[in-house]
Parts: sequence; C-alpha cells; structure tokens
Amino acid sequence: MKRWILTILFLLPLALPAQTIPTEADSTKAYTEAQVIAPADRNKSVDYAVLKYLQDHRTPWGDRLWLTISNSIVLAPVFPTGIAVDALCSKDQQTRESKLHNAGEVVFAELLNLGVTMGTKSIVRRPRPWIAYEGDLVCLQQVRSTSFPSGHTSIAFSAATSLTLVYPKWYVAVPAFTWAGAVGFSRMYVGAHYPSDVLAGALVGAGSAILMHFIRQKIWQESAIPIPSSAAVMPSIVLSF
Repeated sequence: MKRWILTILFLLPLALPAQTIPTEADSTKAYTEAQVIAPADRNKSVDYAVLKYLQDHRTPWGDRLWLTISNSIVLAPVFPTGIAVDALCSKDQQTRESKLHNAGEVVFAELLNLGVTMGTKSIVRRPRPWIAYEGDLVCLQQVRSTSFPSGHTSIAFSAATSLTLVYPKWYVAVPAFTWAGAVGFSRMYVGAHYPSDVLAGALVGAGSAILMHFIRQKIWQESAIPIPSSAAVMPSIVLSF
C-alpha cells in the first residue's frame, strides 16, 4: 500500500496539465484576449501599486542583487542532495537511514509542489504583470509562462519548510526562510510576479512540505523512501515560472 502511495505521488506532476511555453504569437493572442488592464483602472490594484513602487525605486546595484537572489533558486536541489551525501557518509546505519528519509521527504515535497504549481498555472493562466500593464510595468527577467502562482517562490518555501520540519532548529529555519522570503521579494522587484502570485507560491510551497511531512509521519512511518536519481533536479524545470 505504501509503495502505491509513493508511486502515485511521484507520478502526480506528470498527470497534471502540462505548462506549455507559448510562442510570441501565441502569447500575444492569448493575453490580448485575456486582460490588459485599462489605464484608468491601474491605480485601483494593490498588486499594481506595489510593483509600480518597486519599479520606480530600482537601482543598478539593486537590480544585480535581486536578479542574483532570484536566480539562486537553482540551489534548491542542492539541499536534498547534500542531505543524501551526508547520509551516505554516515557509518551508523540508523543515522544513515534517517538522513536518507529526510532527503526523500524534501525531494517528494518538491515534486508535489511542482505538480500543484504547474497545474494551477495551467488552469488560472494569469498574464504576467508586464503584459497586463503593457507599456507601464517593465520586467527585468521576462519569461513566457503564466503568472499565478510564483514557481520560484513555491520552490523556495517548499525547500525551507521541509528543511525546518526535518531539522527543527532555529539555525536551520532562520536562514532557510530568510532565503525563501528574499526569493519571493526578488520576483516582485524584477517585475516577474504580482505580490498575490508570491503569496500564493509561498502557501503552495509550504503546504506541500507540510503535507509530505504528515504523510511521512502518519503513513510511511519511517519506511524506506527510495530517492529517484533524477528527482533532486526536477524542480529546476520550473525556473521559467
């Protein structure tokens, strides 16, 4: 039974609607038919007001800093990989198995998060800010996928929450959530996401990690969690989010 549950969770991202990357022509057509916000309504949106404020206060050094932090999401697969390597270096079998379970929990939390994020993007299909507010908002890091929720943020918060749950120490939680929060802010600063996208991404990421921790504690009960060789790098395919 446990193996069936594990298999279903692993295949969940593949079963959800694919997040396609449209061509420029497809993007223009889709978003023209969707929502380009009328100039008269733009100041009525809190999402717009926040992005406009951040855009008006950009600086060259700030651009470099927040673009770097935004791109730091590529480090997410390093966390479970590092835990697994540390486990394999452990001489005590019980310690090794416990650490491998921790690595597996982080990996599968990211896989669950990936499936939920991709599925939600495909269903909601919210235009990116610089498309909805064409000619007004400028993005420093343009991508053609949809906006809601923020994939960068969901990955960061999934990793931070998982790490905190498997290693409940302040010196793990503080830097992990500081990094995750910085990633979320960076997505707003560069103009890639609305604040509501970032908030939703944080909730999806943290929720995926909490659910996976619950499943491990209540269902797997420390059963062996095999770690697919490619699982640790799979979250990197949502970097265009």
